[in-house]
Amino acid sequence: MSFRLKWQLFVGAAVLAGLLIYRMDPRQTRLPFGSTDLSSVAEQLAELTPEDRLLVESYVKRSNGDVHHPAWADPDDPLTARTFGEAIALQCKWNEKRGVELEKQAQHMAERQARLEPLRAVVHASVSQAEILTKNEYQALMHPEIDPKNYAVDRSPVFVAHIRIENLGDSAVTELQGSLQAVDSQKKSYFPTSICWLDTRQEFAPYSETEIICASERASADHRDFVEDEHDRFEVQWEPRHIKFANGRELDSGVY
Repeated sequence: MSFRLKWQLFVGAAVLAGLLIYRMDPRQTRLPFGSTDLSSVAEQLAELTPEDRLLVESYVKRSNGDVHHPAWADPDDPLTARTFGEAIALQCKWNEKRGVELEKQAQHMAERQARLEPLRAVVHASVSQAEILTKNEYQALMHPEIDPKNYAVDRSPVFVAHIRIENLGDSAVTELQGSLQAVDSQKKSYFPTSICWLDTRQEFAPYSETEIICASERASADHRDFVEDEHDRFEVQWEPRHIKFANGRELDSGVY
């Protein structure tokens, strides 16, 4: 057998072996098109490392099974993967980018909390009670001196929050601005539920507790969930913006 023939046989065997290895590599498995159901490729998925398997599953969930053409894909988040390997690579890049974004968000939140703390140390606001009333019930609550018969019948729902204001310092507070918001642990929405926007020039004596009523004319589904919550689903956050004292001193958080 000539050297040339031996070399051709060797190259052919190497190519064949390479093709077999390529086909046996689970990373070359094609993703189901238009579906997040990976049951049809469960066997190949099980051959991946746990880390790669999670990357594939996360990518498919994020892409919802869609496959975009490279020419039309979002350059910042191209959902173009057709195989496990391509999905793993794209999900790795997305995780890295997301990690940077989360780090920036955490830094922003830390700076925000730092601006709020000096004002929170002086005045604390919390929700002592929340309820859904009809418009007529709310009118009766706010103006008990008026005969309810003088109001037109209005049973539209109103969200009513009883707010406890605590002046923690030794100076009277004469102006107060800030917001109370509720973060729903069951939702991933960035936007919390607005409970009350405070903007009052009522005086709060040193070391005192005062209750005021804050209402929203349109009770939303989120408001109703907040009222009916019995399992600490919501976290109420107090974000003071401006405090003025009787002696003229003022504090501003700069948080909007």
